[in-house]
Amino acid sequence: MIIELDSPFEIIRVTAEYSNAVLVAVLPYITDVAERLELPIQKPVTPECVTRCTILPSRKIGDLCVGIGIKGGWGFMFRWGYVDTIESPDSYFVLQDPAEIPRFFGTVRMTRAEAIQMARDALTKLGIPLEAVFAEQEPRVTEPLRIGTNIVPRYLIEWRDPRSDGQFAPVSIEINAEAKRLERLRVFSKALERPPPKISAVPPPDLNFPKWPSVNPEYAQRLLPLVLQAAAEYSAKLALPVPRPLSTNHVARFAVTDNGGWPHCELELTNGWTFVYRGSTLNGFYAPDTLFSLYSERRPILIRDFVGKWNMTESEAIALVSQAVAKLGYPSNLVRMDFSPAVMKSWVTNIPRYMFHWWAVDETGNDLICKLEAEVDADARQLKSLYFDHKSFWNKPPPIDVPITLPAATNRQKPSFPGS
Repeated sequence: MIIELDSPFEIIRVTAEYSNAVLVAVLPYITDVAERLELPIQKPVTPECVTRCTILPSRKIGDLCVGIGIKGGWGFMFRWGYVDTIESPDSYFVLQDPAEIPRFFGTVRMTRAEAIQMARDALTKLGIPLEAVFAEQEPRVTEPLRIGTNIVPRYLIEWRDPRSDGQFAPVSIEINAEAKRLERLRVFSKALERPPPKISAVPPPDLNFPKWPSVNPEYAQRLLPLVLQAAAEYSAKLALPVPRPLSTNHVARFAVTDNGGWPHCELELTNGWTFVYRGSTLNGFYAPDTLFSLYSERRPILIRDFVGKWNMTESEAIALVSQAVAKLGYPSNLVRMDFSPAVMKSWVTNIPRYMFHWWAVDETGNDLICKLEAEVDADARQLKSLYFDHKSFWNKPPPIDVPITLPAATNRQKPSFPGS
């Protein structure tokens, strides 16, 4: 069982010693991608090649975010344990000054199909499986731009995330259709994430920023049985495939944060089901194969695992949500489903999922009173997630007689849980 009690971010001072240590650790990754893509830069990339090194001082503990520029104008971004952005000095789609557009005029010497193939080949050279970044699908392509009698011979090839309406593209590749080369590549994928390299120097904390207080381990220890009981009762009402009774042996991860004096908790079970508990209320659940949720975004997915048939209409799916809400026994004056929800579907038309949002605001239209969110698998005719929160639930902590956080100056310690 993983216990997460601390603030996930820290503010550091980027000293010269730490910056140099980061360069030593990250430059081999840049050399690797440069060799794989046969980029026109010196290889191996050494510290002498570097013209800039920008390290994010506010970062997730254990993570590393670094921007590096090298001689010749090439730039690289290293995040999540891999190089996620490669950019030449001649990238058109990051251009900021319109006065520079004429220098990109030229002749198109590649077809759309050839540009797409070059983009896929670049991913393959980097060792990235096409399915892992949805590149087995048809991309969204921005064609070469005509400006009067001139043309900018660039293609922008983008592969979109199925967990969106098609706006978010985790893969974006710019192809120079005149020189027949790659000018920019950016790729985000949980499937590519790796542990960051070890850095030989430890960055000191920035004393200008206060240290965020830790969640009290004793508070979390007393809270866990309450959350387990609430999750068991909740899942029984909806007949979810969750062990009952629940014990710490069924818990993969328990995360607690201080939400202004009352807890926000995530309980992830070893079978992949996740529950959210806030204040003293079990607010909702997420199945292991939910598509439209924060928990889906935390793991790699394959489109083929979600393909199916549309066996439910939108009205039938809404009725399924309404039935589940009724089983949970919320006060009828709190649940607001008396208006049409916002409906989200994947841009991949054969992924049969609905995501519904009922967000109710007060008479001013500015203050959120309650929200109900649910995902329905229209192939299996099953509820994949359900979340309900109401303003009346807020600021009501559970009956635990120890403080939720420790003083900021107290040394952090790891709690001991039975069965962990």
